[in-house]
Amino acid sequence: MAQIDLDEDEAMLAATLADEDRSLMLRAAWLYFIEEQTQADIAETLGVSRFRINRALAECRRQGLVQIQVTSPLASCLALEQRVTRAFGVREAIVVPSPADPARSHVMIAAGLARYVGGQIADPQKTVFGFGWGQTIKEMLRFLDPVARNEAVIVTLLGTLPHSAEENSIEIIAKLGRMLGAERRYMTAPIYVDSPEARYMLAGQHFFSSVLSTILASDLACFAVGNVSDDSLLVRHGLPKNVRIDDIVAAGAVGDFLGTFIDIDGRAVDHPINRQLVGPGLEDLRSLKSLVLASGGPRKVDILTGALRTGLVDVLVSDETTVEAVLALHEGDGAQVPLKA
Repeated sequence: MAQIDLDEDEAMLAATLADEDRSLMLRAAWLYFIEEQTQADIAETLGVSRFRINRALAECRRQGLVQIQVTSPLASCLALEQRVTRAFGVREAIVVPSPADPARSHVMIAAGLARYVGGQIADPQKTVFGFGWGQTIKEMLRFLDPVARNEAVIVTLLGTLPHSAEENSIEIIAKLGRMLGAERRYMTAPIYVDSPEARYMLAGQHFFSSVLSTILASDLACFAVGNVSDDSLLVRHGLPKNVRIDDIVAAGAVGDFLGTFIDIDGRAVDHPINRQLVGPGLEDLRSLKSLVLASGGPRKVDILTGALRTGLVDVLVSDETTVEAVLALHEGDGAQVPLKA
């Protein structure tokens, strides 16, 4: 009998060590292939020898865990995915390992986003795809496998930033359209006009209603949220000259949800900027089939919490550390999440 107990203990220990080895392999693969760290840096980050990292990466290749992407999630990420889907009622969550440098979280998230979006774009039943702007969406293109979709339509989800940059939605849509051979449609107006009255007049124009109809017909709409600091492209380049971000923050905003500034509970703040938005508002977004939010990093915790509390997000893509912080904030507040209609 004692021998049987010993065998069981040894089997359990072996299984535990195997799980730890697999976890190390996958973390090393993410850091090496996605974050592009050196083996020496990875060894220091994970607290093991460089020789062990070298062997772990070789084993990843041997087992087929690494192709263009890391094909298997970490157990800790899977646990967070389950927690966040229960907490916020999202249909699906993709949680990736957090980078050693939080400033590079968008790279890891972009890789996870590309894995999800690639499968959606390859689905012939889906023909209309909407995309926002930002570093995460731009980086996604680097990891996305091109597929011929000549019959598909790609559309910008909002008006455009007045400053041209690779992170601008026009640049992202143009590059993605070339990759897929798909038709591109643009909201050819700034993200915000100068007054609610100007927005009302613009909404009556045919080009606006036509593009808005395409946006709302999207089979997949993918975007990132912005905070209320200078980190945000929207804050730096998108606000009208007569609008001060300090006034928007004073109204309770923690960031923007596709251009609509919201508070920590996911409600649109009472500020004229939200009535100057060129694009769909929160109520319009309820009709979308699949809204994919991809963001992370320590400065996005408040806005991510607010965004998830809108009840509008169908799929979340983020990193471990950010998701843990969002869950801690949400569970500490004990807030209720509205359901998407």
